[in-house]
Amino acid sequence: MKKINQNQAIELINQNKFDSSYTVEFDNNPIDAFDAIKFGKYSIDVPHQLIIYNDEKVDYSDIPAITDEDIETGKIKWLVTTQIPLEPEINQWLKKENVDLNDLMTKLINNFYQTMKSVQKNVAI
Repeated sequence: MKKINQNQAIELINQNKFDSSYTVEFDNNPIDAFDAIKFGKYSIDVPHQLIIYNDEKVDYSDIPAITDEDIETGKIKWLVTTQIPLEPEINQWLKKENVDLNDLMTKLINNFYQTMKSVQKNVAI
């Protein structure tokens, strides 16, 4: 195996000459995020502290703008994530019953919301 640093490896990758006969030994030189992706194609993990990101190099031109209409029509939906601490017994039951927690929580919250609206209407009458 030939030992090379990340700069030499990127040169070889860009020339399509990199193969399994090389071993990459990372030094302290930073690595552009795009080059880190290239390493990933060869299953080489880049130390995260070496990866630098330059937002100005990213081309966003093919990403359409999100409009209010996208959200109103449901084309785009807000996704809320949370962590719910559960007892181990409950976790086991959920797995055994193949309960989809995302689906369950969505239905529970929607039903709770509709119930609260109904209660508020009935109280106002």
